[in-house]
Amino acid sequence: MINNIETMRKALKGNNPQFAGVVLYDGPSKIDGKPIIAIACRIMESSENDKTGAMVQTFIMRKDIAPHEALKTGEDSSVCGDCALRPINKGATRCYVRVYQAPLSVWGAFHRDRYATPGVDFDAALLPELFAGLSFRIGSYGDPAAIPAKVWRSATSRVNNRTGYTHQWRKRIGAGLKNLCMASADNPADVASASAKGWRTFRVRKHDAPTLKTESICPASKEGGKRVQCDTCGLCQGATIAARNIVIADHGLMDSRRRA
Repeated sequence: MINNIETMRKALKGNNPQFAGVVLYDGPSKIDGKPIIAIACRIMESSENDKTGAMVQTFIMRKDIAPHEALKTGEDSSVCGDCALRPINKGATRCYVRVYQAPLSVWGAFHRDRYATPGVDFDAALLPELFAGLSFRIGSYGDPAAIPAKVWRSATSRVNNRTGYTHQWRKRIGAGLKNLCMASADNPADVASASAKGWRTFRVRKHDAPTLKTESICPASKEGGKRVQCDTCGLCQGATIAARNIVIADHGLMDSRRRA
């Protein structure tokens, strides 16, 4: 078992690393009790996402069902809850994550034992130091509330910056994320309700819809001028900072129009 941070970093680095990332959680979903996993990757290498920049990426998925299959059958509720953006809900706005790409790749790598398991491959106490000074994306896919909040608190306790979003802000399972994540708001009423509960919000608006007086346009977005990337922005850290709510135009809908 790896028990020092330099050896752990070496195991994650290079052209042929020993591990592609680490397992953050392997257990029952806090949403419905089904088996799920949370994986952190892109730890010692930059993300290719031109909006987020260099951030540790995390994927929350069903352990027993490939993410693209879970999406088709509705079993993705174990990691996405009642999110209105799930394709099975057939709403006008859809989730922009293409699960057959990065999530499926990560899921497959997990089942090939490519991710280091805490308590088996390395000392779990190394996690905060492993992510120290980095930018961390809580839930690149999946709702952070699907796993215990203490996992996120530990992993991000020494990071330089983080982003996170949850649709579970109305529920008890989401309560522990208020200081870590933004409340995902689907409409102005959600913004008002979440704000009244002490949350800061992140809202996806239609392209022709106005911003609210309590909102600022995401500076990493096209309409925000792409002035920064998420890894250096720092506005989506939840209620730990005193800042306005954030709003972004529905780029997922625009992508689907271009593909049509």
